[in-house]
Order: sequence, then structure tokens, then C-alpha cells
Amino acid sequence: MVTKNQHITLKAIRAQIDSPGYRSVYFDRPTNFQFESGDWIDIQFKDKELIGGITYSVSSSPTESNLRISFREGISEFKEALQSIHGGEKLYISQYGNDYDFNLKVNQSSVLIAGGVGIAPFRSIIKEMYDKHDKNEVTLIYLNQNDNFLFKDELDMWTKNLSNLAIHYISTKDINRKKREKIVLSIIKDPDQNFYISGPPAMVEHNEHLLIDNGIQTRDIRIDSFGGY
Repeated sequence: MVTKNQHITLKAIRAQIDSPGYRSVYFDRPTNFQFESGDWIDIQFKDKELIGGITYSVSSSPTESNLRISFREGISEFKEALQSIHGGEKLYISQYGNDYDFNLKVNQSSVLIAGGVGIAPFRSIIKEMYDKHDKNEVTLIYLNQNDNFLFKDELDMWTKNLSNLAIHYISTKDINRKKREKIVLSIIKDPDQNFYISGPPAMVEHNEHLLIDNGIQTRDIRIDSFGGY
């Protein structure tokens, strides 16, 4: 785990609704702020202490000029403040980093399994792939409770230009657990890859056990669990 403790000022640009129940906030990217795709940031408001989680995956790529976080709407004081943020409002990053080496490995194939808003760090990763013309073989398995997949237009555009990127959208609303497991396993052709799972805790835990039970080595699995608040 790599964590950097710093006090880095953020200035909000805008908040936007990405789809029903999900939002993004854009910030001016601080001068000389360097991060890696898959990183998270801890953020706090400068002038108020609010109850609620402060850790968010960065959904923008290191290749983009603005810093972006994307999240499920919530009812905590902190989430409500984020959802109604005004342009120019000041926050700060208290620390940032990357858990469990949540970055793609160069010249190695990877499978990304996203659940709902767990797509956020994978947007960062895939956007960087697209901008840098990365040749790594990557398969994204995107699970969602309905057909409203975050970032779908962007992901579809990027995959048209990346022959090494394959995306599988799976709406789980009418699929029981056993069928969902069969679909996920049918997509994974080679167990000798790197596996990344991102989403709500129960989804992450279930898919981690699914992989392990089907012969994937624990050392090849990396997780990013999104708590709700």
C-alpha cells in the first residue's frame, strides 16, 4: 500500500449528475499533483467538518487536465455537501494513494470486474490506456443492477479504438446468482492473468471467492471495496 499524506488545496469546478443516483465532481487539478490510475483520495472541506466518508476513487485519468471523483448519491452530511457543491468552493486532499497495488501491470493481461460505481477507478485506468495507446490485453466485466451503465458512451468509444480492450456489460436485474457466476466465469478464458475487483463490499467479496474457488491464485487478485455512506 502506498499512501501519501499531504495537504493539497482543491478548487471545485462543478458537480454533475452522471445518471440517476450517481454524480461526479470536477476539480481544478492542483499544480504538479501526480497520481496513478486506480488511486483514491481523502478529501475534506476547508471550512466545515462533516459526518460521512471522505475517501473516493479518482475517476479521471492522469492524462486529463481536471481531477474527477464519481460516486453514488448518499444522505450523509459529506455526500450532501458534495452533491450541492458550488464552483470555486475550496476543499483539500489530506492523503491519497493506492491500496493493494491497484494498477495494471505492464505487458500482462488483466481482467477488471466492476460492480455499479466500482467502475470509477476502471474509467481512470481505461482512459489512460486509450490516451497512451497501451497494448496490454484487458477485459472489463461490468456488472450493474440495471441497464444504466456509468460511462458507457465513453467506454464504447474507447473500445472501438483499442483492439486489446474487451468490454462485457451484464445487467443483473433478472439474473440469479448462479447464472451470473456462470456468465462471469465463461468470459474468463485464462486463469493466468491479473484480476481487479471494484465495487460494493458484498459484491467484491463474492467475486473474490468465486475466482479463488475456480483456481485463481489469491496473489493475482486485487480489490477496491466501496462502502456506502
